[in-house]
Amino acid sequence: MNKTYAWKVGGPAGFGISSIGPVFANILKKCGYYVHGYLEYPSLIRGGYNSYQMVFSKDPVYAPRKRIDIYLALADVCFEKEHFDDDTVVIGDFENLKKADGAKGNKVDVPLKKLVDDINGKEIMKNTAALGASIAALGLPKDILEEVVRGSYPAKIAEPNVKAALAGFDACDKKIEGVEVSSADVCSKCAVMSGNEAVSIGAIRAGVSFYSTYPMTPASTILHFLAKQARNYGIVVKHTEDEISGINMAVGAAHAGARAMTGTSGGGFALMNEGFGLAAITETPVVVALSQRPGPATGMPTWTEQGDLHYALNASQGEFLRAVYTPGDLREAYEQTFDAFNLAEKYHIPAIILLDKFISESVFMTNEMNPTYGELNRGALFEGNDDEPYAHFPRYEETENGVGTRSIPGTPGGLFIASSNEHDEKGFVSDTSEMRIQQTDRRYKKEPFVADEMPHPFLVGKEDAKLTFVCFGSMKQILLEAIKSEDRFNFIHFPAVNPLNWDKVAELLKGKNLVAFENNKTAQLKALIAKKTGILIEKEFLKYDGRPFFTEEVLEYVKEVL
Repeated sequence: MNKTYAWKVGGPAGFGISSIGPVFANILKKCGYYVHGYLEYPSLIRGGYNSYQMVFSKDPVYAPRKRIDIYLALADVCFEKEHFDDDTVVIGDFENLKKADGAKGNKVDVPLKKLVDDINGKEIMKNTAALGASIAALGLPKDILEEVVRGSYPAKIAEPNVKAALAGFDACDKKIEGVEVSSADVCSKCAVMSGNEAVSIGAIRAGVSFYSTYPMTPASTILHFLAKQARNYGIVVKHTEDEISGINMAVGAAHAGARAMTGTSGGGFALMNEGFGLAAITETPVVVALSQRPGPATGMPTWTEQGDLHYALNASQGEFLRAVYTPGDLREAYEQTFDAFNLAEKYHIPAIILLDKFISESVFMTNEMNPTYGELNRGALFEGNDDEPYAHFPRYEETENGVGTRSIPGTPGGLFIASSNEHDEKGFVSDTSEMRIQQTDRRYKKEPFVADEMPHPFLVGKEDAKLTFVCFGSMKQILLEAIKSEDRFNFIHFPAVNPLNWDKVAELLKGKNLVAFENNKTAQLKALIAKKTGILIEKEFLKYDGRPFFTEEVLEYVKEVL
């Protein structure tokens, strides 16, 4: 196995921390390295402490690590927040860093402020100069640094940033052994992107034509991405006044025949509950990207958690079927978003793509996203009846699988009422016990058919491993990284949680030494499994401090248990 390195940059908000990480990722990609980038930041415009960690190797990498090999210190706050090993290479302008005294690490002094002043650059360009110094320390090519930096910034600021990067490169004489450029560009066909970008591309591939929401971290970048692509792909993108408007507009657009989507986090989804229920009872196909962060209320706005699983399964009053996908990597996020649109329109139900801050905003690398994935399926659509253009249409009629035929407004002979009340087959309000039972049972007849189309949990690793983690969503990435160093465990990943064939799930879990592995306090997937299968997972490995698991934590747990 090839060596894995961890590079990290830190400083206050406003120092360009989040922008420099992707630049470094693209340099590494051109040098033949696989990357994973993890960003931490407080809910502040300026100040606080931001950091961006990039793990890279000649083998695929998936998750962050505690250990840091090379660190770029842009301010004194770095030495208050980070702890270094003796051999961590710490690059900084130590003449202007007063709190670095006594800190561990192999310090490399680079006069970042002077370098930027000499080119008449802005103070924020110290990040680019530090990047250049780290490229020199890693022994990576100067020409690739220049090429990527020039291509990463708008024309008017590209040249000053190139000058800063090259000045930083020339000012660093430290070299880290073992890092080299591949003779072949093994990563040339790989995409480097966040989970939110994969969801956005999946939506575009699915033909999304309407996206409406109020921005809420960590789902906001879906709005940003689709807004940039709106003209290219004919998408109406609405930045609404609040989340209530966001989902109601999406439901209205879907009712009118658009492929519609909204996105938010837990607090925003709380405001969307009534609209979500409206989609369910009117059987309007709408897709919701729900990216989790710690709650309740505002909680920790810019950190990660998996505390909304039960909420996604039970949101809005009453009982109704909804599809809940829990993608664990870029390919799953892309494909499941595409599938969610097809499934929602085929079965006339709302669908949720359940993410979290870690997968939404981290940078991953893959060559597994097929640009021609899937075929559009809009389900059964009423073609119209010109002979009786004003006839009332049995939109909610009884069928073998519970799915009626959709009628788009304006279709001749397709008149029906989309009421938020319980109703008969044509949508007329009804409160009789017979109709309530009939319509509820009809809607639930869809469940086994939907379950057959949902991605099923699967095992990763050796079949006879001594320990089996059970996880959903982004925890897949953590375990993929850890299993590279430890083969005494395997894991079962849930790429979706509802609806599922739970008899098949029980067979998969049977006879294994199970551990619930979740980024929450109450082991919500474990509770769902117990409810659906009767299998009680005794061991738990949980984390709920706003941070994802780090690779070392998994390895330490396995060593302790076994």
